[in-house]
Amino acid sequence: MYKGKRKYIEIWQKVEIAEFYIQHQNEMSMRDVAAKFHVNSFSSISEWVNKLDELKKSVKSDKKLKLESFTQFPELEKELVHWFTAIREQGIQVLRSTIEEKAKSLAAEMGLARFGCGDKWWQGFRTRNNLSFRKINSSSIKPIEKEAELVRQYLDDLASLLPQFVPSNIYNFDETRFDWDVKSKFTYDFKGTQRILGVQSAKMNHFITVMLMIRADGEKMPALLIFQEKNGQIPNLVRERLNIPENVIIKSNKSGYISDQILNDYLRTILRRENQLLIYDQAGSHKTIMISNAISDLDATKIVIPGGCTKYLQPLDALVIANFKSKTTDFRIKFQTEQIERRSKRTGNLKALDRQQLINIASKAWDAVSPQLVRKSFELTGSYGVNHPKIFSHQVNMKKLII
Repeated sequence: MYKGKRKYIEIWQKVEIAEFYIQHQNEMSMRDVAAKFHVNSFSSISEWVNKLDELKKSVKSDKKLKLESFTQFPELEKELVHWFTAIREQGIQVLRSTIEEKAKSLAAEMGLARFGCGDKWWQGFRTRNNLSFRKINSSSIKPIEKEAELVRQYLDDLASLLPQFVPSNIYNFDETRFDWDVKSKFTYDFKGTQRILGVQSAKMNHFITVMLMIRADGEKMPALLIFQEKNGQIPNLVRERLNIPENVIIKSNKSGYISDQILNDYLRTILRRENQLLIYDQAGSHKTIMISNAISDLDATKIVIPGGCTKYLQPLDALVIANFKSKTTDFRIKFQTEQIERRSKRTGNLKALDRQQLINIASKAWDAVSPQLVRKSFELTGSYGVNHPKIFSHQVNMKKLII
């Protein structure tokens, strides 16, 4: 029972009062119920009854602790955050119990007898300092200092090679995955809907591999599209009907991934035999004897980006691939929007893109990548010009890797 008039009534109390009134409305008036529970205005009960379902959903959140936006022990919290930051920079796992034990230790050192590590303090500390319990997705085997050393060594080697080549003879190649459809496990629907349907196309889980090659003067070589085919080859009848643009080359195999044989054919088709520099990463298909022989036959000089550093040093990873994939996504979403009413008569699934449509999308997206963006990618990664960049602006993490 509630004693005296209350200025504030908890949500769970509102639910209890509203349910009491519903059960006894034939016996007691709303005014009587208000008097029984010491509610200031009986009209409030009418509002609670009308919003009873919403109030029930809010009961759980109402019982959350009221967190303080400030701390009563600022010096302790400052030292605790400093310690936490130093520990996490080393990659050491930190649990709640670890933080609480350290907080107690600091409180003892500072003589803070009033300090206590209750649940309210912990929730407040976590909220004030924007902490969350995260899943570990990287090991500390190669710390940031090691990456910095690899970057410095690579740029030293690159700086000694760049004066020997003009921008029109400096190439970078890499591959990326290209999904047939724009995939998402989420959709907008009305609130309260219990069954969230998701109709998929027949190619929802299919993909192709796209090999891209760019040049330091802003030129783009034809994109290589590798289709995944059950028999390893696109059916002859289908291939004969394909209209392949000039900026696209088509290959296929059973896996859909690039192989050293496909890469070998691509390099020998695109590149001339001349003095040129090839920049690429340590992907398995790039390191085979067949590829080494192809590079040697083309009289090309190679420089391999160290593992784990492509996000800093590979021109394609700096800007180009992200821009290319963004444009392909835009084109695919436009196609799906136009075809949203078309459904397969046999399965009820959405119509999937066919090979020709996919080729056209890749061709348009690759053509839309500007030469200025390509040149900027080489500049950002230190691959265009002999001077080391002091800092790479395309990656926030590179602020810690001052060259």
